[in-house]
Amino acid sequence: MYIFSQTIEFSEEKYFDSLEMTFYKKGKISFLKDKIEIIYNNDTSILTYSDDKLIKQEGSDIQSLDLQTRPDIKMFFILFEAVYFDKKEILQSYFIQKIKSGITHLRPQKSIAAYIRSVQYQKQGNHLRFLKINFTNNDRILIEETY
Repeated sequence: MYIFSQTIEFSEEKYFDSLEMTFYKKGKISFLKDKIEIIYNNDTSILTYSDDKLIKQEGSDIQSLDLQTRPDIKMFFILFEAVYFDKKEILQSYFIQKIKSGITHLRPQKSIAAYIRSVQYQKQGNHLRFLKINFTNNDRILIEETY
């Protein structure tokens, strides 16, 4: 996956339509050799995405989620990695791209249109200014790199 590790600090805003609530978190995301690891500030748990699994570890308690059953979560990780590392071939395989006023708009292809409505992002050099994903269930997530 990655030859070297890279860590960024980020802020996250998640809106859950079913709860009609927005949650805010800050943390660090690390792109490691064969996985993506997320550690939120003021939280003792570690989320790890690797091999179609999302593992949540809190102390000695470990929970694993097979992402074959949650394509929306799997797509978030694929999308985040593709946007951050400019993996255009991955983006083109899932989305139709249009750039307007410096913001890239992605419209999902049929394969993922059942759970992602739209995506917008903006990068400045190697930094991700923001990544916003709107899901078909009206949930949404906004990630901004803080530096």
